[in-house]
Amino acid sequence: MSEAETTLGAAPKRKRQRRQRSTTPLALLLLSAGALAAFWAGAVPHSVNPLAPLDLSVPRPWFLDWRLAALKHSRAQCEATLRGPEIEAVTIPDQPYKTGCGWLNGVRLASAGGAKVRADALTCETAAALAMWMEHDVQQAALQHLGTRVAAVQSMGTYACRNIVGSSLWKDFRSQHATANAIDIAGFTLADGRRISIRKDWTGSGPEAQFLRDIHHGACRTFRVALGPDFNAAHHDHFHFDRGYFRSCK
Repeated sequence: MSEAETTLGAAPKRKRQRRQRSTTPLALLLLSAGALAAFWAGAVPHSVNPLAPLDLSVPRPWFLDWRLAALKHSRAQCEATLRGPEIEAVTIPDQPYKTGCGWLNGVRLASAGGAKVRADALTCETAAALAMWMEHDVQQAALQHLGTRVAAVQSMGTYACRNIVGSSLWKDFRSQHATANAIDIAGFTLADGRRISIRKDWTGSGPEAQFLRDIHHGACRTFRVALGPDFNAAHHDHFHFDRGYFRSCK
């Protein structure tokens, strides 16, 4: 074989090698993006998940969001995680989705973070997020600003088969309430009997307002969406928290 023929034969091989080298980073990028999406969606099976199960007694653990998401589909993991004293909850039967409404892996909630909370249907993931927030943000802020603990949460509801309200852009989309993945909170009752109202106490510079603003900020670490009176008029009297697929802290 002549030198020219050898050179011509080697050219396609070099082209294939260059194509392989150029596609490898793209493949790794796509693989990494897929893995991140799986953790975000709670789609990584517990048997292969490298993250330790969530412990509600540990404040601000690494990869909190992914550990909460891991509770989305696993009833066994939910039951193992939602234990006292940080929470009182029992699992409830699934309500299969119909016209975008229903729930999977839900619980009935009685208390979170040592405070009474009434919720007949709430996803395990959101119930765990609520317990983390109550235990490590709300109770600590109440002691710091108000000198006592929170005894009860004034909930405005969790499950409701409806669309998003208060936004013309999203009014045709189902709310996270439609899948029991959200909770609305109007205020708190303290151990000494005082009541803290988001409608009345959000504005101002007193300890009540500082308490509410601190816990709203803390909720942004635990929930994916944390909305309050500064978001829009529809939220002038409550916090909205959910564990959906988007992030917003306002």
